[in-house]
Amino acid sequence: MSAPSRLREVTQESGGAGFIPILVVAVMNAVTAAGGAWGLMSGAIGVGSRLEARLPWQSPTLGGVALLLVVAVPNTVLAGLAWSRDRRTGPAAVATGAVLVVWIVVELAFLRELSFLHPLYLAVGLLLVWLGRRAQR
Repeated sequence: MSAPSRLREVTQESGGAGFIPILVVAVMNAVTAAGGAWGLMSGAIGVGSRLEARLPWQSPTLGGVALLLVVAVPNTVLAGLAWSRDRRTGPAAVATGAVLVVWIVVELAFLRELSFLHPLYLAVGLLLVWLGRRAQR
């Protein structure tokens, strides 16, 4: 039996239950990050002059591009892995969650102001790490 066939068989035997929560969290995170990135880049989401002055090069557009590349893209890739029940889903969830946690810490360092989104997405990042570790068992 080939390795891909065996992987499919093992995944189907276990029901792939660990993939579904990762898929849901990754899709929601990718969509909200892409929306936030679009809002920052288009100017639809204003951050105010005080916070804008704290951004690198005082650029919400750059912040939007970074949000897209650092949060939306990895979560989109993770959603694709989870959708296909790829064996790399668990490690990818751990990595994506860790990147999100680091993103929030760096964002707080730049903005020096707490929003309700910071603890929320810190929790989402930690949830992805936990789900990824659980999926690796």
